[in-house]
Amino acid sequence: MPRTNPLLALNRDSEPHILIVRLGAIGDVMMASPVPQVLREHFPKARITWLVEPLASSLVRINPDLDEVIVFEQKKQWLQWLREGRILNTLREVRQFRRELHARKFDIAIDLQGLFKSGLMCWLSGAPVRLGPYSPKEAGHLLLTHRVPFPSHCTRLSEGYLSILKPLGIDVTARRLVLPIPEEERAVAREFLHKGGIESPYAVCCISSSRPQKDWVWTRWRELADQLWEREGVHTVFVGGPERRVDAMRLVEGAASKPLSAVGALSLLQSCAIVQDAAVVIGCDTGLTYAGLATDTPTVALYGSTSPLWLAEEPCVEVCFHLMPCAPCRRRPTCQHYDCMQAITVDEVAATAAHLLKRNCLTA
Repeated sequence: MPRTNPLLALNRDSEPHILIVRLGAIGDVMMASPVPQVLREHFPKARITWLVEPLASSLVRINPDLDEVIVFEQKKQWLQWLREGRILNTLREVRQFRRELHARKFDIAIDLQGLFKSGLMCWLSGAPVRLGPYSPKEAGHLLLTHRVPFPSHCTRLSEGYLSILKPLGIDVTARRLVLPIPEEERAVAREFLHKGGIESPYAVCCISSSRPQKDWVWTRWRELADQLWEREGVHTVFVGGPERRVDAMRLVEGAASKPLSAVGALSLLQSCAIVQDAAVVIGCDTGLTYAGLATDTPTVALYGSTSPLWLAEEPCVEVCFHLMPCAPCRRRPTCQHYDCMQAITVDEVAATAAHLLKRNCLTA
């Protein structure tokens, strides 16, 4: 007898146990944040769980449409054992993790990452329905039951992730990102700004990314802060990962406008709160730059080695981008000094920010 498609039995009254797998990174987790919302609308009785790595777990925990968050903390240990040749230890722990996932009796697992590790997590879950993007460069799609071509021309941040839900009978347009920062985190952020002498309106600069080819010329952040103060009368707050804390303090020390650095001084959620409450956000292709899009905060995005196409229809976003013959190089830069980011001038960014400060932004 031919096998029946379990998706055909799903309807609005179904109660599926759904596992979302998007392990990292921060920006990608933000982009995927509307997925639980859409699943909840389509399956009001579903139990929805998200599997995520520790770095981005705080962003997932505040999502109101999730029933459970599983933090995958075993990765570093497994990799260390594999490097040491302790294969049996690794296999024992993988089997234990598999048992823990099986105990939840997932019906559907959704791979939002398209990597081997995310496809493996879906397979380990034991879910009979496993869907995700078709990725010819990764073997993870071989562990899925339903493979969805990832759209190549997304014009909204969430569009690609939501397209993966089509096998479930869900056909939705892009949504605003879901990032409801708890009030207690906002209060800490506000107190930090107050102690630093920053009052609204202020600008936020998201000054560091995960790859050097996505970063702007470092000293230009200081020049930008001074220009925004001189031209618009707004102070600037720097935010970013803790690994750039010392570098950010040096930027502050050399700036006439006395910007405030929150780099490495606040939690991820507190930094997101500062971004969302800003008058304008300026940042490279990094997670914190997108945090304000959940609240339609005016944003200037600086792009070079990656394509800005997925921001084309985001409300309140202006992109500074100079197309180079080698762009987008992504993870394989072909030049030493990242000419695409060098081409973005301080005057250009300051003028774009001033434009956003002066116009009203429409709600998505």
